[in-house]
Amino acid sequence: MFLKVSDKVSLVLSETGFMFCNCVLIDDEVRTIIDTGLDKKALQEVNPPSIDMVLYTHHHYDHIRGHNSFSNAKSYMHKLDYQATQSMEAIDYYNSTDKWDELMPNVTKEEGVKALNMPTERKPWTTDDSFEDNTIFDLGKTKVQVIHTPGHSAGHCSFFFPEEDFLFLGDICLTAAGPWYGEILADPEDMIKSIDKIIDLKVGRIATCHINSICEDSTLKLIEFKNRIYKREERIYNFLKKGPASIHELASNNLIYQYHPTPFVLFWEKLMLIKHLNQLVKMGMVEEVEKGLYAAK
Repeated sequence: MFLKVSDKVSLVLSETGFMFCNCVLIDDEVRTIIDTGLDKKALQEVNPPSIDMVLYTHHHYDHIRGHNSFSNAKSYMHKLDYQATQSMEAIDYYNSTDKWDELMPNVTKEEGVKALNMPTERKPWTTDDSFEDNTIFDLGKTKVQVIHTPGHSAGHCSFFFPEEDFLFLGDICLTAAGPWYGEILADPEDMIKSIDKIIDLKVGRIATCHINSICEDSTLKLIEFKNRIYKREERIYNFLKKGPASIHELASNNLIYQYHPTPFVLFWEKLMLIKHLNQLVKMGMVEEVEKGLYAAK
């Protein structure tokens, strides 16, 4: 399904679940798609062999899973995420799955992957080139500007269409489950700064990879989304005021996610808890009283 932004620009919807994503199709002289995580039906509608260029918001699997279908396209990703797909070691490091055994002692990584319906084996690949903040791609009548918006990943980017007054936010997703910052180079403080940067742009219309609509008057939505980060930190601190706790104990109390429907959701909660604990320690509000055990000061 296509939602028209303009004559040349459309939001392409994936309707199969969160392991796929919405993408943006620019049907111009340089036929371009932003992200390739479309479900099977949407992928067929886009006609991958006709695409000249692929731009990526970031390196996560649900955004790159269709990459091999776009064999005629030149592909680009921000320089800070560019290396994340180039080897199995890089895939594990950038996705923090090298921390799985430490954080998930009772579930194997293979069981976690299977529960997400992801392939158990992923092959490394690379984009053709990288880009930087404020790079402008001239696609014909359409121009698109890279806006570096880290936090979800180090190289996460949004894409601004100035003539259309439209901004594609990628995984600053505005879903009920977000924000997400569950990998080694993700950073909730960067996420806050990126959301503020987006608000300051005062763009008329936005869309994300996981909301099936084009939103107007998005400032309040963005502020509420950002404030969830502070509320999570407050819940963690208030819990630790009751007594010391480990990452596993904190996660079992669902301080970030209300439910853990798959092992990966629990894994991501633990990774995000570590981010918050590090920040609370830095602020002098929490201390590690012994290895792996945290308490409020």
